[in-house]
Amino acid sequence: MVEETKINNENPDWSANQALLNNTGIPASSTRIHWFSHLVESPFLFPAIAVLMLAAIWKTILNLINIEQTAAEQTATALSHELADTYESQVVRSLREIDQTLKVVKYANNILSIQDVLPTLKARNLLPPTLVFDISIVDSRGDIVTSTNLSDNANVADLSFFQSQLQRDAISVGSPELDPSTGKWNLTFSRRLDFVNGKFAGIVMVSVDAAYFVSSYEYSKLGEHGMLGIICEDGIFLVRRSGETITASDKSNLKALKTYSAVEMKSETMLQTNVWDGVQRYTSAHKLYGFPLTVIVGLSADEKLAAAQQKKQVYLWQAVASSFVIFLIIAVMWRMSYQLTLSRQRIIEEHITHAARVEYLAYHDSLTTLPNRSLFSKLLSHSIKQADRHNGLLALLFLDLDHFKNINDTLGHQAGDQLLQEIAARLKKCLRESDTIARLGGDEFVIMLPELDNEKYTVTVAKKIISAVARPFTLAGQECRITASIGISTYPKNGLNEQILTKNADVAMYKAKEKGKNNFQFYSNKLNDNPL
Repeated sequence: MVEETKINNENPDWSANQALLNNTGIPASSTRIHWFSHLVESPFLFPAIAVLMLAAIWKTILNLINIEQTAAEQTATALSHELADTYESQVVRSLREIDQTLKVVKYANNILSIQDVLPTLKARNLLPPTLVFDISIVDSRGDIVTSTNLSDNANVADLSFFQSQLQRDAISVGSPELDPSTGKWNLTFSRRLDFVNGKFAGIVMVSVDAAYFVSSYEYSKLGEHGMLGIICEDGIFLVRRSGETITASDKSNLKALKTYSAVEMKSETMLQTNVWDGVQRYTSAHKLYGFPLTVIVGLSADEKLAAAQQKKQVYLWQAVASSFVIFLIIAVMWRMSYQLTLSRQRIIEEHITHAARVEYLAYHDSLTTLPNRSLFSKLLSHSIKQADRHNGLLALLFLDLDHFKNINDTLGHQAGDQLLQEIAARLKKCLRESDTIARLGGDEFVIMLPELDNEKYTVTVAKKIISAVARPFTLAGQECRITASIGISTYPKNGLNEQILTKNADVAMYKAKEKGKNNFQFYSNKLNDNPL
């Protein structure tokens, strides 16, 4: 009673309210219920909830649109860079083949009469196809002396590819020339010819249809408005292709792309409106090593972002529809989010699976599933480092099947493949889990035995292999027998690195064949003193 009086005295407002409730006969809990009911009945509550829900919905929709847009832009950027790398490799390979032809003709011109150069090289299949390439030799006055194209008899002294050779001896690319008879652009590459005294004797030139350099245009990747092109140092296109249109000699905005890496000579992929046709593209430019040229690849932004724009429209219509069915939007959004998550997860899993498959194929033999030469080289180098660190021993066994060619010749390659698969299976059973076996190619296998205490285990394994291989096989319904010759080298006794160990094991294997095959031989220095 004293405590209650104290509280009442300290909280006069609470006392007054309590007295009022007591006087009216309404309990405090009923007042709270009334307040909640009033709030629910407020005309502003559900509109506020609707606004909040719509805000959440539209925020989510806009975020999805941004994600799709960003993903599409990143994909287009990455694809442009990837295609530029591929196109660069193709162009460099073609240019090197052309330059090699120029050098071959130039060399032959020094040792043969000028009229015999091209027929002699053609007879020896040292010239590229004449249906694609025209090769000509021009004298110091610019007159074409001999050519694979019998109609070539013009004077080229005034043309850029001739004039450039008067100053220096290097491969030169002439300005593109339009053939009025065919409407096609031609490119000409040249190298200088000299007399014995070093004076200018003329040029050798290779002419090719400019379309040859953009023939790799793929609609599936580049689309209708993509672009492949080659630009010379002055910014002029030697050739450019977009869809079916092939042209040359127009000016580029190459300077806008020349943010090259000092090491890679590649520009960043940029989204820009190309000045030559007004199309906005994801554009990549790569300067060619060893040639005064730049390759350029562009992907139309409209084409590459079209799918994202379509998805954007879908999302917007879904958002508008959800505004009219506000109480169903939670389920709709959950389903959309769930589907998007599954889609992304599936894409990620597909990428992971593909990457794993590519890596596996890069390091394993497709016939026997054994590690290939590349993977074995890495494993051997690693094991040598481990052995060196721990003062350990390892052995390398180089195995070659005896008379394997007879199987292929008599029973066919299918039987030979079956034999190699069965050989691989038998060899695995002869080894520890820590041992490694690889197929180098053909009927050659190599085995690494790491972490050895001595050579006894090596001898045991070699005997087991000789015995396992010697057991009969059933191939194409016939019982066949084959043997193996094995050469063995050990670390560190017979070599301190991969190359020496492999070479010495190979030498020992040939010694085993020399001693009648179906045996194994350890490498010794005497084998090098008496090479096979």
